[in-house]
Amino acid sequence: MPLSIMKKIWSYCTYNKPFFLLVFILFFVLEYFMDTYSNFNTKRAFLIVMLINIILCGYGMTISRDRMNNGIRLPKIMIKDIIVLGIKSYIVFTVYLLVQGYVLDLICSPLNFPEFDLEDMLLKLPETLHTLYSHNPVDALAFIIIGSILFYITSFFMEIALGRLADTNNFKTAFNLLKIKSDIDLIGWRSYTKEFTAIVVAIVLFGAFKYIVIPVEILNYIWNVFLDLLLISAQFLGIGAIYSRIKEKKSNFDFSKSQ
Repeated sequence: MPLSIMKKIWSYCTYNKPFFLLVFILFFVLEYFMDTYSNFNTKRAFLIVMLINIILCGYGMTISRDRMNNGIRLPKIMIKDIIVLGIKSYIVFTVYLLVQGYVLDLICSPLNFPEFDLEDMLLKLPETLHTLYSHNPVDALAFIIIGSILFYITSFFMEIALGRLADTNNFKTAFNLLKIKSDIDLIGWRSYTKEFTAIVVAIVLFGAFKYIVIPVEILNYIWNVFLDLLLISAQFLGIGAIYSRIKEKKSNFDFSKSQ
């Protein structure tokens, strides 16, 4: 299933190859400026990096929305939509990641482990294995099991929150936890877990290609930016795919009620 997801992501991104090249060039420029200004500890650098993150989040959200509407290729670059959705989604990301970080820190600190991020740990597997090996096996097992469960639950809510935002453009819907839970109930927690895991594995497999190092520095940088674009597309396409199932379930439920 993850390989099938990867194939669909590749087909979606490269459906219109000239446009994909344009998006890649713009993405390359944004990532270059982000990498450059991330090295400076100034207010101007912080604002530039934040603006780039907003743009990336905004375009990602248009990908999610396009997927919900059965899109088959990267969406057009609509500046207003990107900025509006970017600002809203950036705030949603920040709030949910702060909550997730606080919750996960409750298990990391007592066990003397670094901050838990399942995707990041899998993407940096050699470092992760070294960290686990250097700790008590019981603590390491508790860290993985409890951390994974908490990561899944908090990520479940964040992904649906972003899906609701992409669909409605309504900021408040992203923080209605009861509605988000009812959305998850609609497709089933087991089914959601299976789909979410497949998406995470697909992202990790794309990330694994970063271990391929090209000797020429500029070509290696281009290669990594190319993979970053696929990783971001995978994440937001995953959000759109899952929420499109929720919309379909809601539509079928409303139709059956009207009969």
